Amino acid sequence: MEEESSQLSKEVMNMEHLKRTEFIFLVVALAAILAIFSVTRASEFQKTLNGQEPLESIEALSEKVKRLELSLIQLQSEMVSLKRHLRERPERFPLSFYKLPEEVYLCGEKIPLEDRRVREHMEREFLVTLDRQGQILLWMKRAGRYFPYIERRLKEMGLPDDLKYITIVESSLRPQAVSSSGAAGIWQFIPSTGEKYGMRKEKALDERFDFLKATEGALIYLKKLHEEFGSWILAMAAYNAGENRVRKEIDFQKTRNYFHLALPTETERYVYKIAVAKMIFSDPTRYGFDLEDHERYPPLLFERVQLDLKQPLPILEVAMALGYYYKEVKEMNPHLLEEVIPAGAQFLHLPSGEVERFWKFLSDWEKALESK
Repeated sequence: MEEESSQLSKEVMNMEHLKRTEFIFLVVALAAILAIFSVTRASEFQKTLNGQEPLESIEALSEKVKRLELSLIQLQSEMVSLKRHLRERPERFPLSFYKLPEEVYLCGEKIPLEDRRVREHMEREFLVTLDRQGQILLWMKRAGRYFPYIERRLKEMGLPDDLKYITIVESSLRPQAVSSSGAAGIWQFIPSTGEKYGMRKEKALDERFDFLKATEGALIYLKKLHEEFGSWILAMAAYNAGENRVRKEIDFQKTRNYFHLALPTETERYVYKIAVAKMIFSDPTRYGFDLEDHERYPPLLFERVQLDLKQPLPILEVAMALGYYYKEVKEMNPHLLEEVIPAGAQFLHLPSGEVERFWKFLSDWEKALESK
């Protein structure tokens, strides 16, 4: 294994050396041509001014300048092509090449990798996760859409930024995710816990799919769990298994150390998975992943309004009034399960800049209802 790792390290060094050599060669060549071009043009131009060159020489000089300009354009094109080639060159190596960091922290709490059992569990999640390249790329893309809001709320509430990685393990950042146990949304609330933290579930409405409400509820819940258990790692375990189960196991097993507790298999793997997500997101190029900013999905852009409807409001009518497709408005509002916005107090997400037009439409719509 050590020989293989050493060989792979040499390959990485050779590849990087080749990249640097190719790039430096092109830069030097470009600089040389520019220098020759500038000096030649200046020299010949000076001779012409001094009357030392006949008309034929001026024409020859003009032809030479054209050839140099064409050479320069061709070299610039080759540099662009090389850069693209270097970027597209495979950067990922066999899984055996990638190693765990020497130290791993989650929410400021150290994971004891010096414990052989802990290290083995971490390696399992580390290698299994790294083998899912397509999934990791989707995580990174979706994070561009959802992480900015979560990060802002974590900062405003004074909570650890690492808590955002819970959404990776819970739902892979899929807003309409539903588990076999009935947990739903990016934060995967079951109905009873969702209702406890302000998310209504009715026939035409399920606010566990409302990203803003679910994020607020999840962060309040995690803060409460931390206050009870005194550890963010135990709070994460309780978020997964339920505080009653974790409380019961602590009382029975006489330890508050997550890494020494016998818990349901899913919960025993849960914290390790979150830690691995953090490792990859914190240094993606180290693990062979590289996305440009434009390749990430853009942050959510909508405006949120609160309604108090006397009658259900057809979503299609809202979309048509604003000049959008029905599908676009529905995707902004995954908590609305049917074709209408239910009567009563509701939140609605609208395309940015369309709030004023919406209120005018709603006023006309309500007047038309009253006149019937």
